[in-house]
Amino acid sequence: MKTLIFEQPSLASLPQRFGWACVTAIFWMMWIYLWLPLVTLAFWLLGIFAYGDFIGSGAAQQLAEVGRLALVYSCVVLAMGGGLLLWARVEFVRFHDVNRRTRPIPVGLDEVADYAQLPMEEVSKWSNARRMVAHHDQHGRMISAEVQARAST
Repeated sequence: MKTLIFEQPSLASLPQRFGWACVTAIFWMMWIYLWLPLVTLAFWLLGIFAYGDFIGSGAAQQLAEVGRLALVYSCVVLAMGGGLLLWARVEFVRFHDVNRRTRPIPVGLDEVADYAQLPMEEVSKWSNARRMVAHHDQHGRMISAEVQARAST
């Protein structure tokens, strides 16, 4: 069995590999950028100054501002999380004992022949075929099929 191309990147062309490497690098930079405020806050609380001296003469005011921002962010996170939990609970109550998945109804050869508007004998050969190539008209309707029979065992 052939392996998939993403299991062997050497099978991809050089421009494809370079392009996907650039896309991956861009998304890693975005991911790091999104975490930067939290990392900066942690450094600031530990006394490690990554971007220079944050605390100057108004240290108490800055600390109060950080506390206010943390409270606002916490309220936003709680509101959004609570909304998601509420929505999940409503959906659970709506669909708790409802089985919406059903087995598909088996289709017989006569129904396939009627749908394809082909003789039943031709359609019955398809079920025992090893390989079949279907030919369609410009409207997508099946007009014929080439069938390779199975080798007898």
